[in-house]
Amino acid sequence: MVAHNPIPNFQTATDSTPPSIPQAITPQFREIDYGNNVAQRTLCVLVLDLSGSMAIRSGNGDKRRIDMLNEGIEAFYHDLMKDETARNRVRLAIVIVGGVNDTAELMMDWTDAIDFFPIKFRENGMTPLGQGMLLALNLIEQERINLRDNGINYTRPWVIAMTDGLPTDSQDVWQAAINQCHQAEQNNQCIIYPIAIDAGVQEVKMLKQLSILTPPVHLNSVKFVEFFVWLSASLKTVSQSAPGETVQLGSISPWATIQSLSLIHI
Repeated sequence: MVAHNPIPNFQTATDSTPPSIPQAITPQFREIDYGNNVAQRTLCVLVLDLSGSMAIRSGNGDKRRIDMLNEGIEAFYHDLMKDETARNRVRLAIVIVGGVNDTAELMMDWTDAIDFFPIKFRENGMTPLGQGMLLALNLIEQERINLRDNGINYTRPWVIAMTDGLPTDSQDVWQAAINQCHQAEQNNQCIIYPIAIDAGVQEVKMLKQLSILTPPVHLNSVKFVEFFVWLSASLKTVSQSAPGETVQLGSISPWATIQSLSLIHI
């Protein structure tokens, strides 16, 4: 495991057993009927920060971060719909942190892209990102079981963690999220992409703790559309590949500073 320096006021856990997590953030297991679509799936969970700070205006001040996030989701939807393979193979879930109920909750359960429709989000509250990540990992594990039970192959799931602030979880919950994220990546159960929205040094340092595979990438909030178009194109590429194949993703320079990312998935 790659060690990460904890952010101030967070202690590194010495007990390998993660603290207990509130039951409310664990989705109920359910069996899924995939019908006649037994195509290989590409799983992606969006963990979206809808905290009150998403109301901040960016760029020339005409639009709030939340408005630009909604525009990005709309662009994501339209771009995915252009590709027949992606429509049937990409499978999405959305977890929100903050928002109207000011908690971490499942906004959209697993849905094939062909049945996906963009959601208009509203900002509110705090940033329980640790709870959101734990919920995302639970969703992935349950969907992996469902797919295996139905004889459906899948590529390594993605978790896109987007936030513009520091987590407001308790110390125990945040450390449990870090531990479980690292374990999931080490076991090839998922790959986590931390995205820092208009973030400062502390926010980037915090996000770095979530993944041992990918560093945080800075996103200027005026580039939400460009990011989600990149995400759609990347999921299209992965959905057309075979499990175990190395995939070279497109340049992220239109919305970030790193030139390219690569992914090995199983």
